[in-house]
Amino acid sequence: MIHPNAAALAAAAIMTSLYLPVQAAGTEGQQQLQSKDVIVTATKTKEEVRAVPQAVEVWTQEDLQRMGASDVVSALQLANNVNLSKAGMTGNAVMIRGMSTNHSLILVDGRRYAAEDTDVTTNVYALERMDLSDIDRIEIVRGPSSSLYGSDAMGGVINIITKVPDKAGGTVGVVTGTQNTAEYMNINFGKHHRWSTSFDARLDRRRPFNRYTYSSAATMSGMTSVTDGSNRSLYGMRRMYHLASVYDFENENDNKLRFDLEYHDDDLRSDFAPAWFSRGPMKLYTAKDKHEYYHEQEKAASVEYTGKTKRNEYMFRTYYNELKKNSLIDNGRDLFPGMMETILGGMYPRSDMDRAKYSTWVTEARDTMYLGSHHNLTFGAEYRKLKYEGTRLAGSPVGLDKDIAGHEVNSYAGYIEDLWQVNDKLLLVPSVRYEHNSQFGSQTTPKIGLTYNLNSNWRFKSNYGRGYKAPSISELYMEMHRAMGSTTVDIYGNPDLDPEKSTSYDFSLEYDKGRNFGKLTYFNNRVSNLIEADRLYGTTYTYVNVAKAHIDGIEAELGHRFGDRWTVKLTHNYLDAVNGRTDERLNYRAKNTTTVQLLYDDHKENGFSAVLWDQFSSDYRFDGQDYTYNTLNFSFRKKLGSGFSLYGGVDDIFNKKVDDIYIDGRMWRIGAEWKW
Repeated sequence: MIHPNAAALAAAAIMTSLYLPVQAAGTEGQQQLQSKDVIVTATKTKEEVRAVPQAVEVWTQEDLQRMGASDVVSALQLANNVNLSKAGMTGNAVMIRGMSTNHSLILVDGRRYAAEDTDVTTNVYALERMDLSDIDRIEIVRGPSSSLYGSDAMGGVINIITKVPDKAGGTVGVVTGTQNTAEYMNINFGKHHRWSTSFDARLDRRRPFNRYTYSSAATMSGMTSVTDGSNRSLYGMRRMYHLASVYDFENENDNKLRFDLEYHDDDLRSDFAPAWFSRGPMKLYTAKDKHEYYHEQEKAASVEYTGKTKRNEYMFRTYYNELKKNSLIDNGRDLFPGMMETILGGMYPRSDMDRAKYSTWVTEARDTMYLGSHHNLTFGAEYRKLKYEGTRLAGSPVGLDKDIAGHEVNSYAGYIEDLWQVNDKLLLVPSVRYEHNSQFGSQTTPKIGLTYNLNSNWRFKSNYGRGYKAPSISELYMEMHRAMGSTTVDIYGNPDLDPEKSTSYDFSLEYDKGRNFGKLTYFNNRVSNLIEADRLYGTTYTYVNVAKAHIDGIEAELGHRFGDRWTVKLTHNYLDAVNGRTDERLNYRAKNTTTVQLLYDDHKENGFSAVLWDQFSSDYRFDGQDYTYNTLNFSFRKKLGSGFSLYGGVDDIFNKKVDDIYIDGRMWRIGAEWKW
């Protein structure tokens, strides 16, 4: 049943008559291709997937539906060499080719979004803030992309492209399962005079999920610190709304003016297992009935103007978005009030709070010039202002009355790229970006890629590039004092940090003939000046440039199509990711990941599609230990006619659990939707 708030918002959207977005226009004279065969993110212009040198992957709306997914994370489970490991009790890290989560750039329709900015929180919640029903396709570029996208794209780019209406229609649906129950709608109002409109809404109730934890450590005077029981991960209500409009000038230059408005509002909480100090039979609780409450609010607005001539395709855009986060933590109670203060020799923190406001304002322009039949020259410029205001920058002591401080970082950049068709076999794509940051100065990042067609079935591709990531505002200016059970964690920023830098290259061989296809890629990344939180003493940390990382690996893919309905696909990723200073393997990465997929699609109007896949991960490194596990998964979609369909899936069918690395066992979901 559709939530009444969603129905009311749909009616309001119809009454307001603000209208909708446009897709990137196609290259002049380019043959029309299926959406699966083209990509925009790799070169900022439409190009064939087989032609671009970069390692890319496109997930269309049909692919996402076949996954029977309830959210973006479950929809991308089969994305090649993209690790979406759970990040503790909340969210998912986003690691491309073994690079850290803060080295991946997530865009929506090519736009950056304000979000958390430390090395462990960047992107962790980003995919949860997307509504799957609003997505038309997802484009993934693996490998450094700083020459076009600048800071944060050192590991790669995930560009989530929302739906664009071409005729009136819509979708309403409901989904429930282990993790959530949600109602959603996506309404396309069609074209009225020169305006087109779409409105999307999702109301998502996240279920509490119990995750058992046990730990103990010797402490002072023979006493032992113990945590024993189940933590309950983030649960509560998420609300997402997106209104988009486009005005078509209906002239020979195909000029369009696009507007986007977004609003997200979340009320969530977490519950924590009890913790105590023990000495013999005596227990002194340091965190019993401990809870944390969160309220998050996200707002975004964008205006974009596009057009094209016989020799140019241009875009101008300005957008602003902000994320507000308020949290309150209650560390619970102990059975002997006042005794912990005596034992710990000071005040014991019972409650704490935090407030944060992240904002991003970007103005950018881009033009692609078609210089004859051999060169497509793309150049652009961008101005960006990032601002962060919050209690974690103010240095206030633990408590419920913290001060707020703020900092901002500004940057401007210019870039140029040439798609040079040297001859019938060779495509060269050189690019370079210059960026100036108000905090750390100027940076130039070049890149060159090539595609060489050995014949009609075999292709050789190679890329070499440099990337960088500017220190975030938190890493530069944080002064955080945070209550954590029986102690306080103190973290200090470092305004003298240097940007992280990378040098990367890859080689690949691709094959596609008839019903067979395959790909073999070797990649190599060298990262320097890695920023880490370095322990000063006790629970006090500061950010420093200390680490280096060597990350290389092999991506292998082999597939066969059995007629029009069945496809079998095998992927294997080998990853050697080590700390260049200590030669120890990096956490949260498996050395080997093998996936066998069996896809079925009868392509009928009232048909059936499904995916059965088995994923085997070996030597997954966490806290100095290696873990090996295997999961079998299944998803499906059945079209029932008149626009109705059922979908669902089961992850980890055999209920494999590994508590230490958050492999949580069987997860199911089932949903129904109606399209008209």
